[in-house]
Amino acid sequence: MKILITGGNGFIGSKIVEMLSPKHSITVLDNDDTYGLISEKELKSLYKWRQRNWKSTTFINGDVRDPMMGLKAFKSRPSLVIHLASYPRAKIVNNNPVEGVSQIVDGTTNMLWHAQQFGAKKFVYVSSSMVYGNFKHKIKEDADTKPINIYGEAKLTGERLVKLFCKNSKLNYAIVRPSGVYGPGDLPDRVISKFFEAAMNNKDLNVHNGDNKVDFTYRKDAAQGIIDVALSVNQNTSFNITYGSARTLQHAAELVVKITKSKSKIIDTGRNALYPDRGTLNIDRAQKLCGYKPKINLKTGLQNYYEWLQNKV
Repeated sequence: MKILITGGNGFIGSKIVEMLSPKHSITVLDNDDTYGLISEKELKSLYKWRQRNWKSTTFINGDVRDPMMGLKAFKSRPSLVIHLASYPRAKIVNNNPVEGVSQIVDGTTNMLWHAQQFGAKKFVYVSSSMVYGNFKHKIKEDADTKPINIYGEAKLTGERLVKLFCKNSKLNYAIVRPSGVYGPGDLPDRVISKFFEAAMNNKDLNVHNGDNKVDFTYRKDAAQGIIDVALSVNQNTSFNITYGSARTLQHAAELVVKITKSKSKIIDTGRNALYPDRGTLNIDRAQKLCGYKPKINLKTGLQNYYEWLQNKV
């Protein structure tokens, strides 16, 4: 099958390429932006690691908002599009909303339009659990969406565009909502990465509202879940792709300290208004309709990530 993966050099996207490229013809569209999080040298090293197991793949360096890049990306006429290209953090979008919202909304619009014009069969939009806003109980895909930050609102707008474009057309869709993805190959600015950096240097772990829960999802599980949805005959609906069991930030920090045998202290710095209060996402739909089965629990995933960080150093 011919598949276009936008954001294919990214944290989750690169794993999807690795898992699909042995059996499918893959085109990757990515702009190689560091978002100011790491140096160009570090980025090249990270990309080399992320791409180490890719098979024959066509790479296009470009912006998903650029119509010319759309023409190049769809030249092979992919039947499946997996659209991940986006700013990687809510904080980055909030700090630069004009650029961040444009990449999510305009980029999604451009890819949807080209998907229609070039006869793609299915469009998988990777959204975010941020679209739900605050929630405490195990939340299903049909729950109300009430994002509290610009990132979540932009992602939700992307979802609405997907539904509008695919309505009364031959293009089918699936929307995926991951949560708290972590693991080897991640950028240094995410919460779990920050925990490890502090712990490995015996510095305090700053936790924003330690009682807040996150449905942490190991990178490989998230990638497999998106693939399960993409290749499933079930479509035109949304799927939560997470581990399916939330843990507090305090618990995650304690595990990191224990795994690293660190002398670090855990400091609760209070609630960060940018991030919603979250809990467990219900993954029954993805399990029943797509065969999704997450395998890596938080303790094992953190141990794997630590081993990767040690080898990296």
